[in-house]
Amino acid sequence: MRVRRLLTTVCAGLALLAAAGCGADDSGGGGDADTLRIASNSNASCLTTWVAIEKGIFKEHGIDADYTKVENVGTLPPALDKSFDVVFVTPVQAIAAVAQGIPITEISGSTLDTTENPNSYLMVAKDSPYKDLKDLEGKTIGVLTEVGTLHYATLNMLQQAGVDPASIKIQQVDGPTQLDQLQAGRVDAVETLAPFSQQLEQAGATSLGTPFASLGDEVSVIWWAASNDWVDENPDKVTAFQDSLEEAEKFIEENDAEAREILQKYSGLPAEVVKTFPLPDYDASVRPDDIDRWLKVMQDVADFQGQVDTSQLTATP
Repeated sequence: MRVRRLLTTVCAGLALLAAAGCGADDSGGGGDADTLRIASNSNASCLTTWVAIEKGIFKEHGIDADYTKVENVGTLPPALDKSFDVVFVTPVQAIAAVAQGIPITEISGSTLDTTENPNSYLMVAKDSPYKDLKDLEGKTIGVLTEVGTLHYATLNMLQQAGVDPASIKIQQVDGPTQLDQLQAGRVDAVETLAPFSQQLEQAGATSLGTPFASLGDEVSVIWWAASNDWVDENPDKVTAFQDSLEEAEKFIEENDAEAREILQKYSGLPAEVVKTFPLPDYDASVRPDDIDRWLKVMQDVADFQGQVDTSQLTATP
């Protein structure tokens, strides 16, 4: 069954990356004593970290941030203690990594997806014959990635609506091309996130549901992680990192225009998009219960059978 292959794909990829060391410097973990090597993609959920860099908040908390952008966050867990100290990771990737013997743990949250401020959508084209989630049984859905939190949440939402996840056909579609693929009829629906959802909505597309909401009224979908050994050796840095992001949250709340300038600088989004982009709800807190929710979703929709102690996936120094 296709859904059973999804976790095999991500786990195998993580295992290969771990064996290869991600092409990283193997001279040892930890880096310079005063330097924190941080890596993420250009997701707007990273804004608190970018603000902490730009506004000197990290330095105020004793952190000399050495930041690297890596768009494929799936390559980051095996790079911990080799190329980076702290990386951006999804719960699905973290759980799969731990199951493959890569011991990582959440040290700080980044954003929450909430029913009041959702960031995920399953959208169909204007005048689509599909009006309800049940209508998508056996249909083709465009996905950003087969092994991301968005896709697992979509399968979870469809299953809750009575749709067999195994019946869904998928086609990988990059965010900027989702509208074209949908309008051309190459896919029947697309899993999408802001700001791509805005472009779809402007073209008349409608949402049949918000996938992340299938896990609850609010849930963390991506966060900051480090290796267990690094956390044990650097509790002060973990606390400083968390405190820095909490301070950055306050800056964003009080300085919307300047925060959006920083978002544009690091994300590369067009200025007109950044000005109207609905910012997510930033939250640096570590949420252990959310990891249990994601593990259950992986078990339910992808037949994940890895042995994972979720209590070891969160760090509270």
